[in-house]
Amino acid sequence: MSVRFLKNYKVKIVALVFAILIWFFVVTENEYEHVIEIPVAFINTPPGKVILSDLPKVVKVKIKGTGKDLIALMVRTGARLNLDLFDVEHSKTFYIKPKDVFLSRTIGAIQSNEIIMPDSITVVLADFQRKKIPVTSNIKPKVAPGFTIVGDARINPDSVLISGPQNLVSKINSIGTEEVKFENLTDKLKQTIPLVSQLSNKINVSINQVEISLDIQKLVEITITGVPVNIRNAPKNVNIYPRPSTLSLVLVGGGDLLAQLNRNDIIAYLDYNRVKGSPGIEHPAVIEKPPGIHYKDVQPKTFKLVFEENLSN
Repeated sequence: MSVRFLKNYKVKIVALVFAILIWFFVVTENEYEHVIEIPVAFINTPPGKVILSDLPKVVKVKIKGTGKDLIALMVRTGARLNLDLFDVEHSKTFYIKPKDVFLSRTIGAIQSNEIIMPDSITVVLADFQRKKIPVTSNIKPKVAPGFTIVGDARINPDSVLISGPQNLVSKINSIGTEEVKFENLTDKLKQTIPLVSQLSNKINVSINQVEISLDIQKLVEITITGVPVNIRNAPKNVNIYPRPSTLSLVLVGGGDLLAQLNRNDIIAYLDYNRVKGSPGIEHPAVIEKPPGIHYKDVQPKTFKLVFEENLSN
């Protein structure tokens, strides 16, 4: 029986295909109703305005046409609903009618019979604003033992442009990166980090990621001696001297940074305005050092003030 079926199989296949084509031609000439989703476009937004309300991206429409025309419509995807905002000042409700739906100029007699949902769309406009805001780093770096982070994280670019409805944009003063953890760092870090995506979907951000760099150096200690201690805000008629006149201290920081330092980079002083009310008491010096460096073991810890009348005045 199988041999009989296979006999002249090419002719049978051609006949089957021809029959299917005839059937397809007949059924596609019939008229049908079908519900499709039509994309919504909002055009001619007035200058200086932006859409504030949440709007549907599609409307469901019941259409009628021959089978072949409906197939052609779905293949070409030329249908759309345009809502013109040229005369909207603040808000407007558009009541959608079947005649508002554009189907296609090149496809046969398809009709939109009914708007299924939504049958109306309310558009609310707001004033448009654009401004620059700084980027803040939310990375969590941890260095390996014996290493340190020198300075602050460098962010490139360090600011972004945001734009959207003024009532939303005006409340945003910065944007952070996503929180990313780094462990056991021993070398310089340069990493691309995404910005947080928690802003309103009405806000446009000029970029979605930044590059963050960290300077990681080996932790080193050095001792600096002979740092002069000065007196600030001394009265003009009196010469005031600290005793002793210099100090030494241990600096802790990145090896590359400390290798470039000398005693002139360290400032030590006593402010007379702050200590003048406590005569006879020794005072610690105020110490200023470059950023990224810590100090410890200051010697001596306190200083005595010696007064000498300025005879030249």
